[in-house]
Amino acid sequence: MNLSQDPREFLHRIDSDGRISFVNEAWLAFAAENGWDICAAQVLGLDLMEQISDPETRHIYKLLIARARDQGRQAFFGYRCDSPDCRRMMQMRINLDRDLDQVEFRSHVVRMERRDPVALFDPGHLNRSDEILRVCSWCKAVSVDRTWIEVEQAVARLGLLAAQVLPRISHGICPDCSERMSNGGVRA
Repeated sequence: MNLSQDPREFLHRIDSDGRISFVNEAWLAFAAENGWDICAAQVLGLDLMEQISDPETRHIYKLLIARARDQGRQAFFGYRCDSPDCRRMMQMRINLDRDLDQVEFRSHVVRMERRDPVALFDPGHLNRSDEILRVCSWCKAVSVDRTWIEVEQAVARLGLLAAQVLPRISHGICPDCSERMSNGGVRA
């Protein structure tokens, strides 16, 4: 596997109302590289929680934001942010910027591994069924028959390589990541 790194730091902030108040150029470029071609004006002012569809993931983010804002505690954790042809292991730091009175989210790529493209993660793949696959927002594991497995295993087990129509993706959080993020997996 081809290992590589991305030196950029992706930064966004939310104000006291939970609205996105800042995104840096690297954040916008990363979004565009991953099929979300937007400008800052389209993002600024959006309620961050409304952008997170899964209730469990939203709950974890609310806890992390409250720790930063109310207790001044910094959160630092790893997560995955995959594209169709790449596994990305990333780290995020969430902390309160006291000067701005805003919660800041700083992410960077720790390691990237190239892989054969996984169409399931291709946002441009328009042929989607009504079936929904649940993918962990944090580690990218896929829930198959009540078991969380790596995406490549799920693609093979579900026969998605030969499928003309792919299921839609819904994001959630697997039990391992939920426990890690709720109970001590976040370093203060």
